[in-house]
Amino acid sequence: MARKAYSDKEREQVKQALMATMIRCIADRGLIHSSIDVLCKNVGISKTFFYSFFSSKEELVLHALRYQQPQLLDHARSLMEDPGLSWRAGVETFLKKCCYGAKSGVAVLSIEEEQQVRRCLSEENFQAFRQDQVGFYGKLLSIFGLPVDSIDPRLFGNLALSMMMVHKAIPDTMPFLFPEVAENMVDFQIRALVDEMERVKEDAR
Repeated sequence: MARKAYSDKEREQVKQALMATMIRCIADRGLIHSSIDVLCKNVGISKTFFYSFFSSKEELVLHALRYQQPQLLDHARSLMEDPGLSWRAGVETFLKKCCYGAKSGVAVLSIEEEQQVRRCLSEENFQAFRQDQVGFYGKLLSIFGLPVDSIDPRLFGNLALSMMMVHKAIPDTMPFLFPEVAENMVDFQIRALVDEMERVKEDAR
C-alpha cells in the first residue's frame, strides 16, 4: 500500500529530526561515519524521502549547523543570566562545552570534515554560510556583553573554532601533538581568549 502523503507539519518534523540527528552524529561519531543510510535509519525514512529535503549529506550539514546556532545562543544567554556564575565563569563554561563537543553534544567539524563539506558546496552556498557564521559570532559576543565592533566576530570565530578543531584533531589528525596535555591546552587557550574579552569589556566601560 502506498505511503500516505506527508503534511507540511510532518515534513517539517522530519526535517528537524534529520538536522538534530546530524548534529548528534557529528558529535558522537564524526561526519565520515554518518552516512545517509545511517541518518535515514535513525529518523525512520527512506533515502528517496531524504532527497526530497536535501540534495546531499553535505547540504544537510550546513542546515544542521544553522539549526544548532539558536540552541547555542540560548545556552549562552542562560549562562549569562545564571546568578550563580560570574561573567567569566559563564563564558568559560560555554567555550568548554563547545570544545568538548563529543561529550556535550555540540557539533564541531574536524579539519577533514570541513574540507569535505566545502568541496561539495557551490560558491554561493559557501559565502551565504560564512555570512551566517559572522552573524552568529556577532550575536554571541553581544550576549557576552561585548560592545559592537569591540572584537571582530570573524576574529572571535577563528580563535574559538581553531581551539575546538585542534582539540578534536588530537591525536588522530595531529599525532605530533601531546594528547596527555590536550585538556590543559584547552584550558590555557580559553583563559587567554577570555582574558582578552574581559580586557575589551572593561575598556568599553
